[in-house]
Amino acid sequence: MPQMRRLIVIGAGGFGQEIVWAARNSNSKNPSYEIIGYCDDDRDKIGKNIYGCKVLGMIEDINRNFSESPGFVCAIGNNRQRATVVRRALSLGWIPVTVIDPSVIVADGVVIGDGTYVGAGSILSPYSHIGNHVIINHHCSIGHDSTLEDYVQVSPGGRVSGSSTLKEGALLSSNAVLGPGKKIGRYSVLGACSFAMTDIPDQVTSIGIPARVAMHHV
Repeated sequence: MPQMRRLIVIGAGGFGQEIVWAARNSNSKNPSYEIIGYCDDDRDKIGKNIYGCKVLGMIEDINRNFSESPGFVCAIGNNRQRATVVRRALSLGWIPVTVIDPSVIVADGVVIGDGTYVGAGSILSPYSHIGNHVIINHHCSIGHDSTLEDYVQVSPGGRVSGSSTLKEGALLSSNAVLGPGKKIGRYSVLGACSFAMTDIPDQVTSIGIPARVAMHHV
């Protein structure tokens, strides 16, 4: 029997519950994860049982309890905050673990990085490249030859067309569509139900059909 990977979910909110759900779904098909619990910076949550798992404490507080570095996946939806918290875990030697719901369809030639989560009903098309600590939520489609860089997030129902690029920290919101061969810049947002027919520059929010820049991020 293969060794199960010890898994801590960083972030005890609703998204953390979804990752626990996906890990349990995976275990029902092929036992892979020993789910230890959550860690969270909210001290009011410590000791609580959330979706059947205990909140153990902050990363730095619980690190001393492990003789060997645990695996982790970061369930923080804000892409910048996720990057910051991931760096904290990595500095302690924690090991990124990728969690993919067993219902996900993964084509040949797909590359998936460390610490990434792919939710139920999603499709990863041939030769798509998914970076580290990426969130691909439920019922998303990632087109052929597309690239999602580190800390990207695709929200439920998001559609990434073929040969497209989401740069580091980009967010494709729920039911939004990125057109073929187009790009979302670093830490930019394509709003819910929007359709980007042209490239989106770095650090802006674009909305509408066709999407237009509505806000520049400071």
